Amino acid sequence: MTEQDTGIPRVQNKVDGSMQKRTFSNSIDEMNDELYEKIIEIVSSCKDMAISTVREDGWPQVNTVSFVNMGPDIYFETSRYTSKAKNIAHDPRVSIAIWPFYEDLLNGCGISLAGYAEEVNDETVAREFHRRLLEKMPELAKITYDGGDKVFPDPNTNLYHIRTTVMSILDFSKGFGHTDLVLFDDNDSANRE
Repeated sequence: MTEQDTGIPRVQNKVDGSMQKRTFSNSIDEMNDELYEKIIEIVSSCKDMAISTVREDGWPQVNTVSFVNMGPDIYFETSRYTSKAKNIAHDPRVSIAIWPFYEDLLNGCGISLAGYAEEVNDETVAREFHRRLLEKMPELAKITYDGGDKVFPDPNTNLYHIRTTVMSILDFSKGFGHTDLVLFDDNDSANRE
């Protein structure tokens, strides 16, 4: 399907000046150990995320889904029959928000990111994803559908890796509204784990 067929322009894996101007910070930050550790702290403390996909009619669709992280890399699984899977097959661009619970707004933190959802077919990665998901949510092993089949693992799911292109890291402990914007490249993936 071409750009003319869908009416949706394809974007390259880079962030242009308009994205840079939308940030609260003065500039784009380099990935450093402090930001990396904050990302790991946030994603490791959360079970769920909000993910926005692009429907075929161009409207955004937001869903909540459980996830695991391998370093800063985000992985999630969904039934291949869901609207999320259909949307991703049509247009792999996604936006994600992850935030831990906080009692005091001045200690609030979270991340939002833009990237591409890429289907994972590597069995080693899938096994590690399932191991980590059960570690986060051991109750999954006991849940069954109405017909008695186990919910997990489900052979009718697709596993996705989020290839992050840009991430906004909110850390209000550094000041209300403080945000660091980081552009990702291949060196910022789980290779640091």
